[in-house]
Amino acid sequence: MPRIAQLELGYVNYEAGRAEVRWGAHRFRHGALVARVRSADGATGLGLAWAHIDDEASFARAARSALAATVVGADALTPHETGRLCQGHAYAAGVVRAASVIEMALWDLAGRHLDVPAYQLLGCRRRSLPAYVISAEEFAFRSPSQFVELAQRYVAAGFHACKFHLWGEAARDIAACRAIREAVGDDVALMLDPASRYGRDDALRVGRAIAELGFVRYEDPLSPLDAAGYRWLAERVAVPLVVNESLRWGIEECTAAARMGLVQGFRLEIGRAGIVHGRALAAVAEANGAELDIASLAPRGGLDLCLHFGLSAGATRWFEHHEALGLEEVPGIASGFSVNDGVARPGAGPGFGFAVDWKELDRHCTWIG
Repeated sequence: MPRIAQLELGYVNYEAGRAEVRWGAHRFRHGALVARVRSADGATGLGLAWAHIDDEASFARAARSALAATVVGADALTPHETGRLCQGHAYAAGVVRAASVIEMALWDLAGRHLDVPAYQLLGCRRRSLPAYVISAEEFAFRSPSQFVELAQRYVAAGFHACKFHLWGEAARDIAACRAIREAVGDDVALMLDPASRYGRDDALRVGRAIAELGFVRYEDPLSPLDAAGYRWLAERVAVPLVVNESLRWGIEECTAAARMGLVQGFRLEIGRAGIVHGRALAAVAEANGAELDIASLAPRGGLDLCLHFGLSAGATRWFEHHEALGLEEVPGIASGFSVNDGVARPGAGPGFGFAVDWKELDRHCTWIG
């Protein structure tokens, strides 16, 4: 059986020479944290996720030896077991994101060894996903008319679903939602994500308004720390609530919330939480009739992971497509999936399907070891 011979961790800081990108109040000074695993016969798997480079690089340096001791020598075709052990060491050391990119690299390696797409190894539930679209442009908008124009552009591009973050101000947000619905008609699925900016009264007011407008999702309206607020809100609004992008709720809390019907779905940043956690949350969501939505604001390569994981999770209903203004670009990485006519499809390549120009990646990547 093929064994893993080498683990390398590194980071790509590709901000130099690129325009500043803002997402909400956040200025992205991130780079990509990278893991590369090689088997004894020369096959290579790669994992990528965004990270705060200064902190994550330090953590990765400190933990590399311990993580390598778990990975090197392991069977290249058992990513589930090696990933679980790796995450266990990472939680103890406080370097979960490093373990998450290693997990991705392990599954990528196994797929490339077996010459099959990673979603088939993870458990194929479907071969495509309808995509909803969001754009980094919206955070600079000042008027509902700008959102209307954006929504109309989405529909013209073939999308049948779109999500907006708006301003986090109840009256302005309701007015914009009404204008968007009037512009696109009743056949387009609309979603609102106020990014936890409402208090309870405003969350109720907006939730009732968008329920009347036929919105299909109300994402993180309250702070994730206000679990009692979600219990209160769930009794008063009809629009489905999707929560926990911040990962503040553990598996037990998510299970209880889904069983009690307090929420109808969960968000998951798979590049931060890892595949082991993701599969556990996917099982909770499916067992309780809830949705699992994969947060796909990720670097190239990591985007492919989001799609492949969504294809393997029975509770996932959409692929989140970002117009991210180039934020997703990583030197040397070309995504292998496509989004056409509002549908996301993986490529035919093995592993997570992205292509790697190793010389270009190595030119921009600082490898820790």
